Amino acid sequence: MNVLKTIKIITIISVMAGTGCVFSPHSQKHDDVTVIVTAPPRAEPEHPRTDGMHINEKEHQHVNKGDRKGHVMDDRIPKNEVPPSPILNVDLALQSIKVQDGFKVENIVSEPYVFNPITLTFDANGRMWVCEMTRYMPDTLGTGEQAPEGNIAILEDQNGDGKVDKRTVFLNDIILPRTVTLVKNGILYADHTQLYFTEIIEKDGNLIPGVREVVDPTYAKGGNLEHKTNTMLYGIDNWYYNAKSNKKYQTIALDKPIPFGAKEIYRNQYWKLVRATSDYRGQWGLTMDDYGRLYHNGNSSPAQGEYLLPGSLLKNPTYWPKMGADFIGNGDIYSLRMNTGINRGYMNGMLHEHGDERGKLKRFTAASGSVIYRGDNFPEAFYGMAITPEPAANLISARHIIEQEGKLSGKNVYQQSEILASTDERFRPVNLYTAPDGSLYIVDMYHGILQHKEFLTTYLQNQIKARNLDEGNNTMGRIYRLRWADNALGVQPKMANLSPTELVPYLSHTNGWWRDTARRLIAQASINERDQNAIKAIQALVINHNDERVIINALWTLHAIDAVTYTTLKPLLEQGSTQVKVAAIAVSNKLAKTDHTAFAQQLLALADSDYRVALQVALNAGDIQSPIAMQASEKVLDTFIDKPFVREAVMSGAGLRSNELKTLLGQYPDKKMMYIINNLGKKPAERTNRAQLSAQGQSLYDLGKQLYNGAGTCFGCHGVDGDGIKGMGPTFWGSEWVINEPEILAKVLLHGLAGPITVKRHNWQTSMVMPGLANNLTITDKDLAAIATYLRNSWGNNADTASEIKPEFFSQIRQATQKQTTPYTQKDFD
Repeated sequence: MNVLKTIKIITIISVMAGTGCVFSPHSQKHDDVTVIVTAPPRAEPEHPRTDGMHINEKEHQHVNKGDRKGHVMDDRIPKNEVPPSPILNVDLALQSIKVQDGFKVENIVSEPYVFNPITLTFDANGRMWVCEMTRYMPDTLGTGEQAPEGNIAILEDQNGDGKVDKRTVFLNDIILPRTVTLVKNGILYADHTQLYFTEIIEKDGNLIPGVREVVDPTYAKGGNLEHKTNTMLYGIDNWYYNAKSNKKYQTIALDKPIPFGAKEIYRNQYWKLVRATSDYRGQWGLTMDDYGRLYHNGNSSPAQGEYLLPGSLLKNPTYWPKMGADFIGNGDIYSLRMNTGINRGYMNGMLHEHGDERGKLKRFTAASGSVIYRGDNFPEAFYGMAITPEPAANLISARHIIEQEGKLSGKNVYQQSEILASTDERFRPVNLYTAPDGSLYIVDMYHGILQHKEFLTTYLQNQIKARNLDEGNNTMGRIYRLRWADNALGVQPKMANLSPTELVPYLSHTNGWWRDTARRLIAQASINERDQNAIKAIQALVINHNDERVIINALWTLHAIDAVTYTTLKPLLEQGSTQVKVAAIAVSNKLAKTDHTAFAQQLLALADSDYRVALQVALNAGDIQSPIAMQASEKVLDTFIDKPFVREAVMSGAGLRSNELKTLLGQYPDKKMMYIINNLGKKPAERTNRAQLSAQGQSLYDLGKQLYNGAGTCFGCHGVDGDGIKGMGPTFWGSEWVINEPEILAKVLLHGLAGPITVKRHNWQTSMVMPGLANNLTITDKDLAAIATYLRNSWGNNADTASEIKPEFFSQIRQATQKQTTPYTQKDFD
């Protein structure tokens, strides 16, 4: 393996008292690496520090926030049997990593040129823009967490040898940076709360920040560090999508009308930013396949894929179905080392306890930023696989995606082993990316402590101390490349200064990163920069190319620049592959109205031809201003009514023409469809029983709502709308666990609940355990009563009319259940 040689630290200076150190702002050379700081001086914190240094240390000697009253946190594997976890230099770290035959792993960059990397993006010239969360958990108290010392650094390969040889600190005063993405003339990035725009100015060959402004003050507001919005993935439909969020963003020209359902939230001299609602998805990281479908994950599951394009079921303002996501394979993992250093490692079932696998983690517990590999370095057999890092088990796991009718699934690429795994406990892969050179880039935080202090248990704290994992943090970081050993890497891109016409050939590149980037640059170019030659070249690509991936990408590029024509779409609808037909229909909302009647005839002809095509016919019928389009939608319903998503697609796709569809369908002979029709406009997520509560109940309800979305972090697993998140937490809507017996709800809130459980006659299984709040010193009995009151009287629940759940009730249950030593199970209440 080629290893980046050890590099000496060059001059480092302290820029201000109490804020740590950064590289000298003067360009210096050492061992062929240039380090530059172009960031402005760090600002003083506006508020007193609220980090772990101010927490009562006496309390921490006895309890951590993740502890659960009565849990017996004994080691299931004696500490002296667990291998040590020393800090390894890059050479030794590479030796600790094992990959499957045919692959090899190389280090691209390491400390002192990258620190605590957690996410990155590539610009049009292939430079990496990296978020460095340099204050994340340096010790078990999270000391200094809120210090504004996080960076956005630019890492460059100037000589084309595939290794970083220049570091530029672009910004260095960010509190816990978590998101960075490219936009025209700048970047969007997020700290622990807000989304910002920073202008990029090129000066003397270096990139420096210009105007810096807040664009969304609520981007990541609320919740704790592990449950905040992140990612900003540029989707195929030219919207930026996020994990742990139901918001999406788009930059559009200053004179362009705002899309239906969106709201302008910011503008600068280049463009305006609009925000709209999307499907709520994921926890950390987001990725996309060639068709534009999004994939996310929960911490206890690998990639989860959405069968339809994002927003497909959000077109009708009087109807709110959930698209959901499918698990891509199971959550089993195969580690190379003992993984006792996990938060609930003391609980039965988390670790293997016998044989060669003794002490190893059984299933995902910290799944991080997945990727759908779309590069051109691996053999074709690996193209399109879903790859998910598991930093708690120091490995990366790969699954082939299987598409069935209305469903995605998957199977492991390797049986009972992983594509990559390490014996180094400090190897923390937290994000994966298809790189411009066609390989897979691995962001390794290289950090001893993975669990945030808000959830840290005393068990894990003791594990950390036993192997000195609280030492040497926040001073290291690595980015690796996984490549196919026998295949050459791609060339460094140089697209930043190309015109739209010059970018068109890259829409057909074999590497998905190049196709996506060319589409973004063309889409975000001004009208003055874009001429008819570019449009004609893209249309020719659509007509003449034989690769569906290229055709689909080109179609969405035409969609972004308002250049979709019926002449372009018609031959695709007649002769294209299934996915090409789906894309051609999906972009039809940009057709000129003079083409709607002819296009509606095409929809009617396709309505009974193929299930997947028919779904898209229904989903776009409301956009085509012709009664024939609604007839096509009815035909889809008649032909495929018992297949997944069909009823939802028909009603969502009707959009603003629901009444027209209702009239057409009449008394339709399907009870489920009539239930949908008869309940249009009735949004369960907005139904509340607050007005019917007592005065005290209303006060508790308001507090409970705040806690649900804040300190209680309930929304992280159960969704902002309380309807649950697949693989994480079940729905609260009409849940017997919430509304039937307040004593059961109180016990669960106090001491937690482990599955499987039955909710509304459906079996709910997840490896996640709902933690109780009994031992959380920041949550009082009044707070618990408030959360319970909110749960029991929101989303259509009306359990406490003229009453409330009293704080004294929780005090009584707390006293009566003080000997409860583990989370409850369903058997405890049967």
